[in-house]
Amino acid sequence: MEEFINVAKVRRAFSSASNNYDSHAELQREIGRRLLAHLNFTKVTPQSILDVGCGTGFFTRLLAEKYKKAAISATDLSENMVRHCQHEQPRRWPWQGKHQYIVSDAVALPFKDGAFDLVTSNLAMQWVPDPQAMMKEMRRVLAPNGLILFSTFGRRTLNELKQTLAHINPEHSNSVLPFPDVMSLGNSLGQVAVEAPVTDADLFTLTYPDTMGLVRELKGIGASASAIQGRSGGLYGRALLRDIETHYKSHFCDDDGRIHATFEALYAQAWYKEASFADRDNVIPIQVV
Repeated sequence: MEEFINVAKVRRAFSSASNNYDSHAELQREIGRRLLAHLNFTKVTPQSILDVGCGTGFFTRLLAEKYKKAAISATDLSENMVRHCQHEQPRRWPWQGKHQYIVSDAVALPFKDGAFDLVTSNLAMQWVPDPQAMMKEMRRVLAPNGLILFSTFGRRTLNELKQTLAHINPEHSNSVLPFPDVMSLGNSLGQVAVEAPVTDADLFTLTYPDTMGLVRELKGIGASASAIQGRSGGLYGRALLRDIETHYKSHFCDDDGRIHATFEALYAQAWYKEASFADRDNVIPIQVV
């Protein structure tokens, strides 16, 4: 995925989307709620939490509500997103844990080793050039007995758009990011010094009045410049939009005339494990549910 993602472009896209992001991000919120639900089945009471790729702060707020006494650090690549996250946080009472908001790259977190009992990330990893480097950083700042928990988009995300672009022009077949499948995600996580890793997936089908509605939503969440690669104009050329609309209407259209788009959410969690020399070469078996 490294060759597809330009970090500076990702930062600009999400900074531009920060003010209107929440009006387009119901899917992200729903995935965040489902990600949080994984914590209902774990025996973890964190005193310190790190939320990587906090965006406008929806998942950070869920964590703060669930673990009121925990100190929470929220980071994002975009300064605008970090400001928005900080501004949207409710008033903190004296008995609640302290919060801090920091601009940082997910593969170079500005925290000491073992600083957090719980390290989370909701739908940020897919925009990182080297997802495994992000996993390693999450593991580096994880305290003994701590838990890593994150979500990312999976291989079947925007499958209709991939097929449409490939049909229009085979040169466009790789224009959409190659998101991982659940097994490859688990294998990547298994190569980090963790234990008891578990991955699972959800599939969502969203509908839009037309392809421009889909494009507007992708742009609204900062994803159009990040997920659609190899085209200087993204998906905004009129001729290309007409071609996409024609193919969508004939192949991916409901009876009521609305087009549909698939999004796959992958979830993963793993516990801290003492690093050893062998961990650098051995892959831990992954449980997929």
